[in-house]
Amino acid sequence: MQRMESMYDEQKDEAFFAGKRNLLTAKWEEPFSYESIRSKHAPMGPFMGNGDVGCVSHTTANSQTIRISKVDFVTDGWEDWTGRGPAALPIGGIKVSVDAPSAEGFRYEMDMLGNELRMTSGTLPAVEMTSWMGRGSNVIVTELVTASEHPVTITVDTYAGGTTSNYEDKAMVKGTIAQAYRRTLTDSVRWISQAGVSTRIFGAVSSVKQDAENNVKSTFTLNAGEKVYVVTYVSGGGTEDNARLDEVYVRLTSLSVKDLRRLKQQKDLWWTEMWRRSYVETGDDLIDRQYLVSVYLQASAYDEHSPACGGMYGVWNMDDEMNYHGDIHLNYNSQGGFYSMFSSNRPELAMPYYRFLEGMIPEGRRRAKEELELVHPSLKGKSCRGLLFPVSALGIGGFYCTYWQQTVNAPFNVPLFSWYYEYTGDETFLRERAYPFIRECGDFYEDYIQKERYGNSYRYTITTGGHENSWDLNPPSDVAFVEQTFRLLLRYSQILNMDADRRDKWQDIVDHLPAYKVIMPTRQPNQGLPVYAKNEAGWDAPNHMIQLHAAYPCEVLNLASSPEALQIARNTVHYYFVAQEGYKLMNELGLSAYVMGARVAFDPEILIDKMRYQAETAGKNFLITDGHHCLEKSAIMEAVHSMMLQTVDDVLYLFPDWMKKPASFTRLRAKGGFLVSASYDGAQVTELKIQAGKVPVCKIRNPWPDREIEVTANGRTVPITIYRDYCAFSVRENEVYHVVCK
Repeated sequence: MQRMESMYDEQKDEAFFAGKRNLLTAKWEEPFSYESIRSKHAPMGPFMGNGDVGCVSHTTANSQTIRISKVDFVTDGWEDWTGRGPAALPIGGIKVSVDAPSAEGFRYEMDMLGNELRMTSGTLPAVEMTSWMGRGSNVIVTELVTASEHPVTITVDTYAGGTTSNYEDKAMVKGTIAQAYRRTLTDSVRWISQAGVSTRIFGAVSSVKQDAENNVKSTFTLNAGEKVYVVTYVSGGGTEDNARLDEVYVRLTSLSVKDLRRLKQQKDLWWTEMWRRSYVETGDDLIDRQYLVSVYLQASAYDEHSPACGGMYGVWNMDDEMNYHGDIHLNYNSQGGFYSMFSSNRPELAMPYYRFLEGMIPEGRRRAKEELELVHPSLKGKSCRGLLFPVSALGIGGFYCTYWQQTVNAPFNVPLFSWYYEYTGDETFLRERAYPFIRECGDFYEDYIQKERYGNSYRYTITTGGHENSWDLNPPSDVAFVEQTFRLLLRYSQILNMDADRRDKWQDIVDHLPAYKVIMPTRQPNQGLPVYAKNEAGWDAPNHMIQLHAAYPCEVLNLASSPEALQIARNTVHYYFVAQEGYKLMNELGLSAYVMGARVAFDPEILIDKMRYQAETAGKNFLITDGHHCLEKSAIMEAVHSMMLQTVDDVLYLFPDWMKKPASFTRLRAKGGFLVSASYDGAQVTELKIQAGKVPVCKIRNPWPDREIEVTANGRTVPITIYRDYCAFSVRENEVYHVVCK
């Protein structure tokens, strides 16, 4: 049997990432204090994560402190201006100190490609520290070496604690292992959580002593030519009031240096494979860096095996008073953190989010039946089937806060359920998970929207909060979600052969939805061209583009829409994004506004220029920070993907919104499960390779409309059919196809 060609080229991949290593190595030449990296939002200093545990670090000349949080260490009963409920917390940390005089030579590096933190102490003698995290194992390891001829004394503090004294912080010694735990509030709460850190020293004899209620010191000698491992295991979390310190003690006592080497090898292999899933080359180092940093951020924050789903700040909840409780913000912030995972060929990273959403379905049903009055007083007495979610939740399960007059918090997840199926072709996921959730949202809309006479016919209208705390008739943001929900139900019910008796109603709704309100802009500056308003009353403030949710994530306005609709969409982008300088605001839309622009073929030069503006504001750790948001900014990846590759009505569009400059992408995933690699020379596609997914036909918007096209696979020529706007050819699952012009 002939061996099937692979889409992977190890030499090419290695060369690409070798060339990007410098871009992805953040450097500090001076020690940086806790106050300089303290954050209630995105990490401000060096950071690592494995989807369950998060770390940030700060230093003195002779020490490194690694602060630790765990995704499911969540208290209940914490209260601030956003309400009373669950809140994510830090656990504590470890501090490694060198007992030696200060000297020149301090260096610190955050190596994102290798997922390592490296420090050279500013001491005489110097000590090299290399810290890394297990993947699938919650160990944090710091490897210590020195070139000194004389022994160096090292002290390791293992502690529990955060930024307040609201919680129980305890430490103890068990044999040669230092242990500390943190326990959450105990009064008027639904659960109590505990999480712990336990440290063992490998490669040296250590003295272990408790020196405070919440701190244990381990002291040992580091000699030249020897490597010592400071191994910390993070445990507990959840709602069981158990830090599992006894289990960790057994694990740490049974570990060997050989085991540590194996764990590091596993970590290295995981990250190598993750990086190689896909990548792009834009020809712009700043954009490339921000793109790749976003990959690192997502892969550090989420893992398919995570015990819970992280919120806006992923696994980096390093303050007792995180913004918004460190929550999953359901009116588009948290969804934005997942947008790029499907086209980037990393869909499994979204699995914790699906588990969270499905766990909230029973409570969402209850709220739809019983709590609509809390959305808005005008809904008193109204009850619906389906799902009603508030704005805020925590990933271990638990809503809090109010609705801010919005009903879209559940349907905003319809695109994410759809995309897992669309990009992977996994029909089991569609049948058992995506379709049931989308149908719940359809149930809600069937009961919630109103049918009214309109002209000589009728229409279905929706009154809801198009923006936080507004109350609007037919906001395009919500009308688009209604349309998307029912269009998907119509399509998926046919694929699954389900709910045939409901399709006439669904089609009737789709056919009789209100048009998006078009107005002339009211504020200066503007182009004097019509734009989409935020509701039927013609509201056009503030300066962000929620009315273009139709383009993204709903995808009901796309490159196949009418030229008139697309032009109004481009006018809308220019008005809010350029004229009103919306690009300067890292608001709750994160960077998805850039995706909206790409999806309607807005000027790519402007999009890239404004991306550069945001990237130039990034901190020392290369993250864009604004004091509020975090993971949704990784949507810059989807913006670049959408400029290079889109799937519209089952047709692949290559470089549909790219500049007249060379670029390439490698193994982006398209709908239909296709893996696609392509190069562009600034004028035309020069190389195109496609691996088939589960659909039997590949359709491509013709990249060479005036030339003959040839498709080959495994040495044979594949017949191709040319239509007016696209070409098509039959494919076999997982087979690789080369497409060229003759």
